[in-house]
Amino acid sequence: MILEVLEFFFLVLTAVMIAYLFRHYIFTISVLRALKKSHIERQASSFLPNVSILIPASNEEKVIGRLLQRITNFTYPKEKLQVIVIDDASNDRTGEIADDYKNMYPFVEVVHRSANVGRKGKASAMNHGFKSVKNDIVLCFDADYYPQNDIVEKLIQVFDDPKVGAVQGRVVVLNEPQNLITRIVALERTGGYRVDQEARNMLDLITQFGGTLP
Repeated sequence: MILEVLEFFFLVLTAVMIAYLFRHYIFTISVLRALKKSHIERQASSFLPNVSILIPASNEEKVIGRLLQRITNFTYPKEKLQVIVIDDASNDRTGEIADDYKNMYPFVEVVHRSANVGRKGKASAMNHGFKSVKNDIVLCFDADYYPQNDIVEKLIQVFDDPKVGAVQGRVVVLNEPQNLITRIVALERTGGYRVDQEARNMLDLITQFGGTLP
């Protein structure tokens, strides 16, 4: 009896793995065919709307300063940026570091959440930050993200089309060539963003928007 049950679960698991493999082959072929058809490069656009950037952060003192310093070097016009750091009940120097940047740069704002309302997850922190948003286009950066200087231009340029309601940026691994583990993580990131996400969009499936850069 036990042998029959194990065989059954083995067959089910094998069927699931084959189905997933077949699904990924379809996704990969769809993306490759689309790449062969055309390579469209967008020209520099005069579309420069006001943009809000939400940064939920809880105990991120090791990385929040690096991200905020990077944002100060963005090529996007600073007068069109609103950067909101949501200090989600941190018990380290996250809030203090964010406040330092707030005092130095007028486009940086900080929202502090106390322990009795904070620490309920990223979604809760984001919803709290949305209350301070002043613009129609909102980007989300994780605190450990290290963006390109022109990332805002790259993300918002598609919004000049009124049919576009959301965009998902591609995340790359900063230290990809460091060792085998970082290379594997980079490969997983590539599969997720360059194959899975694009194929979902091309095949009119439900596209996922999450993590950093939505």
